[in-house]
This record gives sequence, structure tokens and C-alpha cells, in this order.
Amino acid sequence: MPSSRRIRLSDHFTVGRLYRFVIPTILMMLFTSMYGVVDGLYLSRFDGKEAFAAITLIIPVPLLIGAWAYMIGAGGSAVIAKSIASKKQQEANEFFSFLTVVSIVGSLVLSSIGVVFLEPIAKLMGASDELLPYCLTYGRILISAVPLYVLQNVFQSFLTVAEHPKIGLVINLISAFLNMALNFVFIRITRDAVTAVALATVVSQLVGGITPFIFFMRSKTTSLRFTVPRMGSNIIGQVFANGASEFISEIFHPLASVMYNYKLMKLVGLNGVAAYGVLMNVGFLFGAVFLGFAVGSAPLFSYKYEKEDYVELKSLFRKSAAAVVIMGFLLYGVACMIEGPFAAVFFAGDEALITMTEEAFALHSLSYMVMGLAVFSSAFFTALHDSRTSGLISFLRTLLFEVMAILILPELFDLNGVWAASLTSEVLTLFITIILLIRKKERFHY
Repeated sequence: MPSSRRIRLSDHFTVGRLYRFVIPTILMMLFTSMYGVVDGLYLSRFDGKEAFAAITLIIPVPLLIGAWAYMIGAGGSAVIAKSIASKKQQEANEFFSFLTVVSIVGSLVLSSIGVVFLEPIAKLMGASDELLPYCLTYGRILISAVPLYVLQNVFQSFLTVAEHPKIGLVINLISAFLNMALNFVFIRITRDAVTAVALATVVSQLVGGITPFIFFMRSKTTSLRFTVPRMGSNIIGQVFANGASEFISEIFHPLASVMYNYKLMKLVGLNGVAAYGVLMNVGFLFGAVFLGFAVGSAPLFSYKYEKEDYVELKSLFRKSAAAVVIMGFLLYGVACMIEGPFAAVFFAGDEALITMTEEAFALHSLSYMVMGLAVFSSAFFTALHDSRTSGLISFLRTLLFEVMAILILPELFDLNGVWAASLTSEVLTLFITIILLIRKKERFHY
């Protein structure tokens, strides 16, 4: 059997085949996450740390609204994969069409609300008079384009279910390189770095969101096609329940970022927020590796579970769990190597800020060794329609433990307490995740 053929959900998955299936989704997530990194790098170089700190403060707002995409994508993928496994292709197409409409309409409503209330939100998040104009310019442009961001991320999940993850990878590659190129071009044209990087992101998201839409409209090879949508509160309920954990994770991460920024502004001011901005950008990239693996493998678990192929399910689970643990140690090694150069690229010439960022990296990057299993397990339980367990892991990891750490640790260890908050949260979540995996083992046959 030629190794180059398209991998199907019904296949037997060796380690190599598993990686071939999930790597396109990992790369898609990486390139999507690069938008913020590239924006931050251009701003820090062209407009200084004030502009960079400002977008670090305001970026949680469009991310909060964009969390809608992960709920629809993760929850919808589980529902669609179930229909495909049951050989109900027409039903899968109807659900796919309906969820695309829901994604567009929901994101339009949420982005409108975000634009209207952006200024009071920015002030509430700690934006000073110096930072507020940057926050409003960048935030209004990105929030207005949230529907494109939502489509881009929803279609990533649906392309995986349709057994076309490589198409999504190509689209996101083009979008990412377009973003980098347009940043430079728009800065030259507008002479306003904040506006330029925001517009470049919007154009790249336009390509990333509309191109897969056209693919599903015109392709003759995809298993998912647009048709008359099947509407119903029952479907929405299933999708929301299945995708609740991803929604919780994506909505509470930005909220935690707000708390980090607020605490840092009180402790050390603008420099602390700027240093955290670098950690957040690296976190987007490294977190995308774990999230990409989780999202990419989720349809496999949904399909095998619905088919009651428990031998393959167990094999897949063990391979996947080992993979995310190994990736965690590898990413920690990468973080140790890049902490100095990365800080220098962002804050060239500002030795005090570079030193602060390196010290922050040393503590924060330890969390990469332990976060992978929790991220994967949350998506794993979503794929098996156990939304309560999935939601519990996400809630503990992205809200309860992290918020407690941010509130308590700085009182004990000052600035180092802030940098260690993520590690503390991940270790506590890992402990709970292992207990849940052991307790659920017999029920789900892994």
C-alpha cells in the first residue's frame, strides 16, 4: 500500500501514520498562532515596547471572541465524525452546513459587541492613557475581522474530519507568509505600525477563512459538502456540550492573560507587561503544538469509539499519550535554547528588559514539560462525548489553578511568583488529569 495515499479515519494507525495524520493540523495551528508573534515583533522593532505592551494588553479581547471557533470546531467535529462513522453522509453534510452558518452568525454578533465596548474594556484591563490609543486602534481592526478568524479555525477542524488536513496546512502556510510580507508592505505605506500589522493580519485571515470555504464549495474529492443545513436545538446542544472544554480553555486563557497583565502593571509596570508579551507569544506557538496534536487526533478517537474498535482506540491512546509527553520535554529544550535570542530580538538594546524576560522564561518554560497530557486528554474526552470530564480538565487548568496561582504566588515570591504561576497550574492539572484517566479507563476501553 503506497504511503502517499490519503489517510482515512478507518485505517490502522502506526506511530508513523498517526504523525502523518496530525502533523498538518499541528502546523496549521502553528502558522495561525504566528500572526500574534509576527505582529508583536514588528511592533517592538518599529514602534517600541509601548506599542508591544499595548497589544499584549488588548489581544485577549479578540481571542475571547474567537473562542467561539474552537467550540464549534471541536464540538462539531465530534458530531460530524459520529455521523460519518454511522455511514450517514447526508446527515454529516447537513450538520457541517448548519455549523458553518452558526459560526458566521455567532461571530458577527460577538464582534459587533466587542467593537462597541472595546474602550471601557481596555481601561478595565489596565490600559493607561499612554497605551489606550494603541489598544483601540489594534483592537478595533482585529475584532471587526473576528468572523474571518473564526472561519479559519472552524474549517481547520472540519478539513481534518473530511480527511483533508494537508489542504488546511497549505492554506495556512500561504496565510502566514502573506501576513509576514504584508506587515512590511503596510508599514511602508501607512507609516503607522499598529494599523499596518492589524490590517496585515486581517488580510491573511481573509485568505485563511475564505479559501477553505471555496474548497468545500468546489472540490469533488472532499467527503463534506455544503447542502441545506439541518437546524435544531438538539444539534447545537450536542456541539456546545462536546466543545465546552475547548471553549472554556480558549476563553479562560485570555482571561488569565488579563490577570497576568494587571498584576504585572502593579508590580513592575510596562516592562513587566512587555516581558509577559514575549512569554505569551512563545506560549501561543508551543501551545499550538499540543493543541494541534489534540485537534488533529480527535476525529480518530471519535470514529474508533463509534465503531467500537476498542483495540485500535487503546493503541491510538497509548501512542498519543506517549507522543505528547515526549513533545513536552523537547519543547522545554527548545525554550531553553531560544530564551536569550528571542528576548534580544524583541527588545534589542534594553538590557534590563532582556534580563527580566530571560528570568521569566527560566520559570515559565518549565510548564511545557507537563502541559501536553492535560491538553490532549481534554480533547480526547471531547471526542468520546464526555464533555463533563473534558470541561473539568479545562476549567481547572485555565481558570481555577492558574487564577489561584496568580493571586497567591506573587504575595509569597514577588515577581517570580507571577512567572511560576503557569508551571504551578500545569503541575496541579496534570495530577488531576492522571487520576481522571485512570478512573475512566474501563468505561472508554483505552
